[in-house]
Amino acid sequence: MKIRSHPRRGRAARLAAPLLGAALIPALLAAAPATAAPAAQDWKVPRLSVMPLGDSITWGVGSSQGDGYRVALRDRLAPHAGDLRFVGSVQRNGQNNEGHPGWQIDDLSENVEQWLAAAHPNVVLLNIGTNDIDRDTDAQRAPARLGHLVDQITTAAPGVTVLVSSLVPHKDHGAQQRVDAYNAALPGLVAERRAKGASVGYVSMGAVTAPDDLNDRLHPGDGGFAKMADAFYQGVAKAAADGWIRESVDVLPAPPRPVPRGDHRVDIDGDGKADYVVVERDGTVRAWRNRGGGRDEWDDLGRIATGVPGASGRDVRFADIDGDGKADYLVVGADGSVRAWRNAGGGRDDWSPYGLIATGVPGATGDQVRFADIDGDGKADYVLVGADGSLRAWRNDGGRDAWTSLGVIADGTGVPGPDVRLADLDGDRKADYIALQADGSVRAWHNNDGRGGWTALGTIATGVPGARSDQVRFSDVDGDGKADYVVVDDDNGLRAWRNAGGDGHGGWPAYGRIAGGFGNGSSGRIRI
Repeated sequence: MKIRSHPRRGRAARLAAPLLGAALIPALLAAAPATAAPAAQDWKVPRLSVMPLGDSITWGVGSSQGDGYRVALRDRLAPHAGDLRFVGSVQRNGQNNEGHPGWQIDDLSENVEQWLAAAHPNVVLLNIGTNDIDRDTDAQRAPARLGHLVDQITTAAPGVTVLVSSLVPHKDHGAQQRVDAYNAALPGLVAERRAKGASVGYVSMGAVTAPDDLNDRLHPGDGGFAKMADAFYQGVAKAAADGWIRESVDVLPAPPRPVPRGDHRVDIDGDGKADYVVVERDGTVRAWRNRGGGRDEWDDLGRIATGVPGASGRDVRFADIDGDGKADYLVVGADGSVRAWRNAGGGRDDWSPYGLIATGVPGATGDQVRFADIDGDGKADYVLVGADGSLRAWRNDGGRDAWTSLGVIADGTGVPGPDVRLADLDGDRKADYIALQADGSVRAWHNNDGRGGWTALGTIATGVPGARSDQVRFSDVDGDGKADYVVVDDDNGLRAWRNAGGDGHGGWPAYGRIAGGFGNGSSGRIRI
């Protein structure tokens, strides 16, 4: 982000992507196992549950029918499986898959364990890295990050067969050099995991050539997708011939998803309405201004902050520290310390450094820190949420490391800390206590005095069927001062219900879907 007094520090250092030495690439290729030779055509397995996993190429962008390689592959596999199905959380043209346009390796890592637990595939077809290479996102470490993703898959589903494919070519010369380096590392990555007993195979997409097989600079056309289908078919046939494919694969339960970051009024321009913000892994921020008040009208503000060196996206929070109505940019350390940059631009990448505004609390961790206006003065206070849902708070007396301890202001309500939300439900400017229940319902306590006096409101919402607690936010979408009920879907779209008083007091009229999915990766990156 721009730092007025230190302009050179405002830009995160861009990681270079040095290529493997020219002499090393042929050596690696020579040592790598070749793509599986065509297997006997009479192979048969009782069950194939195939998860195509990747980005827009897996989704099918570039193919005339939008099916990519999937339909052709399905037709090739059908005679060889008693029960054949493609599985995944998204569907295109009637076929399930895990193809996510624009996604990168780490985006899949944030979600793959949940997808595996839901779908129980016995074969995963992995083609990912094109966007990392195209955008030069930590390209040097892309193979290592891919290896971590493969390890996640084989750890979560120890009996699954994973077929890791090389990337198709790229029309840009510089990007193609990065593709070559990435592809050269894959056979060794696969061989290392094979040596440890994992059913991981390598599938070369070397038959896909540029420019003939490409529809644009990085997506195959129909001819290229046909070649991809053939390569994956040969990989599956070889795996079946080698006895890798198990009829049933046990999948471990998915770990809990990350808890929302506890942002306070993500209002970038100060108009009173919550804006849509995406925080990338490096702390870079893109934003869309809410000009519709719940009517799916958003202005793309582009990149509004470039991040802070040494801080990850999980460290970034938004809260109005100085009381001017605009959300400031905060970095919360593992020890609960806070550095801040004041929003001086209203979404125009203009941030003034506050420096260290809080030194943290002994024994506390950054994940416990929330920001909420407890006393109603317009400035976000510092709150620690305990594992039992209890609250300790420090009043913001100026935003420059000036905090007054309010002590324990809530003893907890029987729900775990990650399921506690703090938001103003009645428009009196003070944050109320909201507890998400295991059955999806919501209970709340009204903040009477900003000093720990609470009145039970009972069940204020029955919840949204199918929505997990990590997807639920309370944000003022329409600018009336009261927090509305928002669900961030897995495609990062938003559904909202207007706060008309809650259950028994006006209810929650549905706004419906108020935003399409602007960001990539986990819904935890979305701030609203």
